[in-house]
Amino acid sequence: MSNTPIRHGSIRGPTALILCVCWLAPAGCREARRGVRELPLEGQELPILHRAAGTHSHETRAMQLVIRDPATLAQVPLEDVPVDFAEEMLLVVTLGRVTSDRYSIDIARVWREGNRLRVETAVTSPAPGSPVMMASPYCIAVVPRCDLNVADFETEPPQRERSWEVSEPPTEW
Repeated sequence: MSNTPIRHGSIRGPTALILCVCWLAPAGCREARRGVRELPLEGQELPILHRAAGTHSHETRAMQLVIRDPATLAQVPLEDVPVDFAEEMLLVVTLGRVTSDRYSIDIARVWREGNRLRVETAVTSPAPGSPVMMASPYCIAVVPRCDLNVADFETEPPQRERSWEVSEPPTEW
């Protein structure tokens, strides 16, 4: 043991190093909190990181889905959308069958309201007298992952039939 007197407010040597590490470790250690996500604040919007939309989803009924894993995404083969399910999720909206390919659907914004997320969608209708052309518009939005329920969105696709099936090519021409 050392005969050096201890002065208040002055810590040196190995003790100082240990105290410094203990003090700084919680601030620099993010791995322990990796699975924990901060919820958006009340009224806060989630950014739409990527959006994909189209005219022909081949879905015969309207749907609103939140997709948080690859298995659920595989049940909704609309379009390949890059998504990292560890950090992101998909919001999918389809209109079902409509009588004009001039209809479109868009996911305009996503925000927190109380203990759930809300999604604002915008439907564009064709002008009167537009030609009849069957379509099934859709929109997919990639947003930061959030485990809150999404108002009016299902977490599993409903039982449905698509308007087409992949057929086998003919064996003889």
